Amino acid sequence: MTVKIGLIGLGMIGRDHLKRLHTVISGAQVTAVCDINRAAADAVAAEYGASAFYDAEEMIHSERVDAVFICSIGPVHQAQILAAFRAGKPVFCEKPLTPTANESRAIIEAEVKAGRRLLQLGFMRRFDPGYQALKQAIDGGELGEIMLIHCAHRNPSVPESYTLEMAVNDSATHEIDIVRYLLNENITSVRVDRPRKKTRRALPHLQDPLIIIFETESGVRIDDELFVNCHYGYDIRCEVVGENATAALTEQQVISTRSLHGNAQHIARSCMERFATAYDREVQCFVDSIRAGRALGGPSSWDGYVVALVCDAGLASLQDGEKHDVTIPERPAIYR
Repeated sequence: MTVKIGLIGLGMIGRDHLKRLHTVISGAQVTAVCDINRAAADAVAAEYGASAFYDAEEMIHSERVDAVFICSIGPVHQAQILAAFRAGKPVFCEKPLTPTANESRAIIEAEVKAGRRLLQLGFMRRFDPGYQALKQAIDGGELGEIMLIHCAHRNPSVPESYTLEMAVNDSATHEIDIVRYLLNENITSVRVDRPRKKTRRALPHLQDPLIIIFETESGVRIDDELFVNCHYGYDIRCEVVGENATAALTEQQVISTRSLHGNAQHIARSCMERFATAYDREVQCFVDSIRAGRALGGPSSWDGYVVALVCDAGLASLQDGEKHDVTIPERPAIYR
């Protein structure tokens, strides 16, 4: 069985997934693409032999589509996800699930009513070999009781459209999700600190870097450095400090070079380069689940909802600088 994919949104990540589905993923074919930019949809459809759509709901209901890939902007996710649910088609949705937790509730309620998961969320770091090795070290007990986690999320630069709020609900979402994955517990409080100094490369409307402090149910303290104009590359770091030992992500490079100038290692320039393997694995997981007729795996709508709750608290802290608690409702049975 070849899964016929309809992909919504032909921006940077949409085109990256399109190329991946066409060249790397087995058992799937992109048969339809949709974008409000008609010229872009027509051009991409012609290049990949797919049908072009300009209305997402029309594409979702097309007989040429078995499953829906949502790579559009966050504010339209809820409507597109619920439309796909009504059409009975499984969904892969890039993060965020929705911009706010309140918007996510309708998606949770629809899945609970259906009695099964209908969506896999694109938190790709859970599929990264480095983070999976970190989780094995934590679960194996070799680090002892976990005390602290130090995270850094550095981008070479961001466009003018990047806002201070996006540092929380766009960039930090990955750290929020991966901390829950690594520790298997929830975040209970958030505080955003604005250092007095900012890089001269930051646009006037941005405070860069930012520091976010999280605390979990058991009391693990996490600091997350968000530095989105670091200039030198896309650099993701994570060090877990246990009572007996520490473990950290490595440089993740494929090779290193030695020359008259010394040792050198390539640093990724984008998330697509740094997490290429993770992206491949998450998409193959989605396709394999559909082909096998089994329940969807990977991050769920519930994970997206909980991350949105933490982000809502983070945005409140961004305004007043205070610590904000996160209250998480009981998790429905279909997500346990």
